[in-house]
Amino acid sequence: MKMNPKEILVPTISLFIICLVSTLLLALVNQITEPTINEGMAKAEAAARIEVLPEAEEFNEIDEDNDEIIDYYEGLDASGEIIGYVFNTTGDVQGYAGAISITIGISIDGKITGIVPGDLSNETPGLGQNAGKTSWLAQFVGESGQLKVVKADINAQKDTTDGKINAITSATITSEALTSSVNVALDKFEEIGGNN
Repeated sequence: MKMNPKEILVPTISLFIICLVSTLLLALVNQITEPTINEGMAKAEAAARIEVLPEAEEFNEIDEDNDEIIDYYEGLDASGEIIGYVFNTTGDVQGYAGAISITIGISIDGKITGIVPGDLSNETPGLGQNAGKTSWLAQFVGESGQLKVVKADINAQKDTTDGKINAITSATITSEALTSSVNVALDKFEEIGGNN
């Protein structure tokens, strides 16, 4: 039985055209939506900076080409004086199911003023995703220096700033990853001459 070349060419060309049109349409949609997505991300980043260092009136981005893990901003008061820094880690630290990034505010005296975690949707629902809860993040506020995760109940009261962070029950990996990201920011704070 001899195959007719049309039986092979027609479906092949049809499939090629369908794939080409689909690719072009996806590229067009991406090109149209990219500015809107970037604008939304920029607004979310600006809101996170304000949330973690609310006393700042404006933020100046410090551009350092040699650091791919973290970027940071100086937080300025109304008179233009530096009152703290905002650091963005870029997800170099791995959580249970993916990279963990944070935005963290550190006052001029080296104390954490607030934390906003990045996307935690890859972490385990009901466990690792609890790292985004305000009640858990509050234990970081006021801390300084290197922090260490200890196993404790998420509902345990933490009245002191002792450098110990209570792990989320059954989500120690996520707790340690987020704390490690905080330590990266605290190291960067010391490196740039913070607390001097």
